[in-house]
Amino acid sequence: MSGLDRAFHAWRDHHNFTLDASRRLWKKLSRSHTIYGTLLIFPHNALSDPEWLPLLPLTPDILDDLWQRICKECKITHIASNKPIPPQNADAEHSENILRAPINFTPIFGNFGPERASQYPPTEEDFAKAFWVTAKQNGIYQAWAPRWTMFSRGNISEKARLLTLPSVIQAAAEAAHARDGADGNAGFDVVDLYAGIGYFTFSYVKAGARKVFCWDLNPWSVEGLVRGARKNKWDVKVLATGESGNEAAMEVIGKSDAKILVFNESNEMAPERLQNLSKYCVLNIRHVNLGMLPSSRKALELAATFVSLRPKGWLHVHENFLVEEIGERSEEMRQEFERILLASRNPYLEELGNGQKVEVEIEYVNKLKSYAPGVMHCVIDIAVGVTG
Repeated sequence: MSGLDRAFHAWRDHHNFTLDASRRLWKKLSRSHTIYGTLLIFPHNALSDPEWLPLLPLTPDILDDLWQRICKECKITHIASNKPIPPQNADAEHSENILRAPINFTPIFGNFGPERASQYPPTEEDFAKAFWVTAKQNGIYQAWAPRWTMFSRGNISEKARLLTLPSVIQAAAEAAHARDGADGNAGFDVVDLYAGIGYFTFSYVKAGARKVFCWDLNPWSVEGLVRGARKNKWDVKVLATGESGNEAAMEVIGKSDAKILVFNESNEMAPERLQNLSKYCVLNIRHVNLGMLPSSRKALELAATFVSLRPKGWLHVHENFLVEEIGERSEEMRQEFERILLASRNPYLEELGNGQKVEVEIEYVNKLKSYAPGVMHCVIDIAVGVTG
């Protein structure tokens, strides 16, 4: 019997609830929860479906007794419910949820910190007052404040895939050969245009990346990325909004030995920032991660300006496709990126010799997980290089 089962049965017996009603409720709750560190999360409908109705009249202290028993048996401190991050905010304009904020997160038990930060961007005091969760997947720690940032358990297989992906292993092997030499072009650098709390960033670092350059708008995600990096004992530096235009700050970060360099700003600034950084360090961006759903298509033009063509580079593009259109839509994306790349200011294009041409091909389409009925979250691995 699990800790959740023990807690519920003891609570049910203590309060003399009928067996049939409680059995239906608990069958649903016990098979649908997730535990991350000291946080237990129920799905969004767990406490609103018909099975829960018999318990609605209960007084708060009786329900608190259930939550306390669950915390004790499961060795947790907090309980909440959640549902997937919506692509749009729930306002009159239905504006795009570009911060990927967990607006459907509902605390149930425990102190999750203030509902609002004292200001925007949040202060160090705001960060200190928030409840933070740490979880370990694939031997890598990640940290986040559930009231303020998302955590997708469905990405665990993609995080693991990156650790053993042949293209990542190839780039890491070349980086190892160059570690003690002067050939900076053999290094292994990565750009993560939607870094979040470091979902995929950390996999690249563990796989041997020399540097990962990260962009994210949400300061809470950036703080989670920093906390997670430090938990993994990786050096990390952050340029806050407004600092990136400071040449002295860019020189400091360009010459830094930190593995992870984070820009808390729009990724639209990535080409300019990377060009400025190239004054102070040799860049060889072998992999570009584009991890925004429902589509990362907007970032293709950004990636085209800096991805390596020689040696070979790769894009890992996250998209939602109808299941029956995966092959067709993936090829459309490849063709679109090829057009964008050939029209871009990628510096490698200027180095093409006679008879050489750029080749853009799909290496693999990873069908990561179901996003909605008939819709698949896919990751398209696009390889780019020079032939001839």
